[in-house]
Amino acid sequence: MSKNVRKSLADRYNPSIQSTMIVLLGSSVSLFLLLNNPDFTNPYYRFGVGVMSFAIVFAALVLVSELLKRR
Repeated sequence: MSKNVRKSLADRYNPSIQSTMIVLLGSSVSLFLLLNNPDFTNPYYRFGVGVMSFAIVFAALVLVSELLKRR
C-alpha cells in the first residue's frame, strides 16, 4: 500500500520554478521583516522565524533540484 502511495505522489509531484521563486522571495522578505525587530522571548516570534527559515531552505532545495534536473 505505501509503495502505491509513494508512486502516486511521485507521479503527481511537478513543482513549478515560478511558484518556487515566489515562495522563496516571499519568505525571504517576511524573514527580513521579522529579524528587523527581534523578540526572542515571544514563542510566536520564534515559531515564525523557524517557519520562514524552513520555507526558504525547502524552496531553495526544490529550486536547485529542479534546475539540475532540467539540465
